[in-house]
Amino acid sequence: MRLTYTNLYNQFLRNINQSGVTTDTSLNSTFNFYLGTRYQLMLAKLKNFKTELSTTFTTVTDANSSTPASQYYNYPLGEISIDGIFITIGSVNYPLQVIDSIFNWENLNAIQLQASAVPQFFFPRRDDFGIWPIPQSTYTGTISYHYRDRNLSVADYSTGTVTVTNGSATVTGSGTTFTPAMVGRWFCVTDTTVAGQGLWFRISAYTSATSITLYQKWTSATASGVAYNIGETPELPEEGHVLLLDGVLADYYTFIRKDMTNAQHHENIFWTGDPGNDSRQEGNTNIAGGLIGLVNRYADRDDTRIIKRNPKLNPISYKPWGSSIS
Repeated sequence: MRLTYTNLYNQFLRNINQSGVTTDTSLNSTFNFYLGTRYQLMLAKLKNFKTELSTTFTTVTDANSSTPASQYYNYPLGEISIDGIFITIGSVNYPLQVIDSIFNWENLNAIQLQASAVPQFFFPRRDDFGIWPIPQSTYTGTISYHYRDRNLSVADYSTGTVTVTNGSATVTGSGTTFTPAMVGRWFCVTDTTVAGQGLWFRISAYTSATSITLYQKWTSATASGVAYNIGETPELPEEGHVLLLDGVLADYYTFIRKDMTNAQHHENIFWTGDPGNDSRQEGNTNIAGGLIGLVNRYADRDDTRIIKRNPKLNPISYKPWGSSIS
């Protein structure tokens, strides 16, 4: 079940017998802190589950101030690891191979090439990455990368009503104040009389205070003047959303209430799904619930990749070195 930040916070309040408390800023700050630490822990354990984005940059124009000029570029914000880079020249996308060592990188930079050479390799450093050969023109580069999602902190938004249209990705609001910050969050119709109620759609674009666009088209019947919800949700498998709450409760009872019995109860659920199982053995296939069980089920979505220790020049890209690239 997909849970929003507000869902998690309200359930947290109910669990600690503070339901209805909305003005306790200290309690809210405590919740946000523990939610953030548990969320980042889960993201790290699940590695790259559905956390890949792509962004573009322009060679030469977007290069940073490193020397030699135009060879090094900054990573996208939130980047953990690069999955791949390609450079578009004309109508052709040229994928770049990764270089794993400074020795191989400097060997490449010692090669003298024509200025029109097609980029073939990239070298990841701590704060940026290099491209070889050094691009001499303003080509478009595309980076596919895995990112670390930021902590959840934004309450749900449901002011006004909306109209959704069959076959359209546009959501039209009435009495709404949509904002650009809502892009990337999730939209759901909450009116139980509407077919498609309860299904979540990610928001892809903001047009105005009364219009947003979804990544997918609305597939149910057209409906107008219906209740809705827009919320932040974790970038985790949906069955793992509720685990965040147990993690927060474990920290709350440990550090705030000093109630180790309740703390252990929720800690066990967080890791194994069983309040009586205090195992923390990752990879234990006998554990089906909790974070350990979740990691086991999604173990094939890791960040392992093959690195070519002795990269070779691409003969397809090598041939155009003798001619100008447009």
